[in-house]
Amino acid sequence: MTLRHLAGIGIAIMVLTSCAPPPPIDETTLANYRLMTELRRDQFRTAAYLIDLRVDDNGEKYTIKTEVYFSGDSVGIYGRGYFGKGAFKGNIINDSVTIYFPSQNEYYASSLEGFGRGTDCPDRGEALISALSLLSGHDAIARSDDIVAQSRRDIRYRTGRFERTVRLNGDGFPESGVLIDSSCGDSVDIKYSYQSRQFPFYQPIEMKYSSRIHNFHANGYVREQKYNIPLSEAKFAVTIPPSAARLESF
Repeated sequence: MTLRHLAGIGIAIMVLTSCAPPPPIDETTLANYRLMTELRRDQFRTAAYLIDLRVDDNGEKYTIKTEVYFSGDSVGIYGRGYFGKGAFKGNIINDSVTIYFPSQNEYYASSLEGFGRGTDCPDRGEALISALSLLSGHDAIARSDDIVAQSRRDIRYRTGRFERTVRLNGDGFPESGVLIDSSCGDSVDIKYSYQSRQFPFYQPIEMKYSSRIHNFHANGYVREQKYNIPLSEAKFAVTIPPSAARLESF
C-alpha cells in the first residue's frame, strides 16, 4: 500500500467522522444538570443583582445601572437612565407588570399575558420576561420529553416561542445558554460562572438580548449578586401618582 493510498484512507476517515452526528450527552452529566437545577430552585429564596446594561436602540446608545430583586414570585427593578426617560422603577407581582418613569410622570401597566406582544411578532417586552426568568431561581426545569435534540455538550428544548440551547461542561454545570426565536429574530444569550456543589451552584455573569426586527441590542454585565438575603418591601413597591399619564407601550 502506497503513501498515496494511506493518505486517501485518512481523508476518507476524517470525512466520515465529520459527517457522523456527535454522541449524545452522557446520562450522568444530564442527571447532574437536572439535579443541580432542581436544588437551585428549591434553595432559592431571594436574590439581588447589580447589572451594567449597555443598550443600542436603533443607533441610540445608553448605559443603564440596573438593580433587579427577586423574592418568591415577585420581581423588583430599578434603573437610572432608561431610553432618555431618566430613572425608572418597576415590578412584576401577581402576574402584572408595572413600570414608572418619575421624571416624565408616566407609567406602563399590563398583565404578563399581554405584556410586550406586538401584532406580528412580540416586541422586546416578552424577551425581557424570558431574560428575567433565567436570572431567577424559578427557571423551568426541562423534562426528558421536552428535549428536541442533544449532542455531546448541548441540550436543545422548546421553551414557549423560543428554542433553547444549554451548553454543559463534563460535570453537568451550565456554561452558557441561548434562546432563539427563529421566526421573529429575537435572541437571548447568557453566560454562567461559579461552578460549585453548594448553593447557588452556578451564577449568571453576562446576558445579551438582540432583536432584528426592532434593531435593538442590550448587553448586561452582572457586577454583583447576592442570594437568600433579607429584602425590604420597598424594593418591590411602585407608587403611581394620580397625575401620572399612562403609556400604551415603552
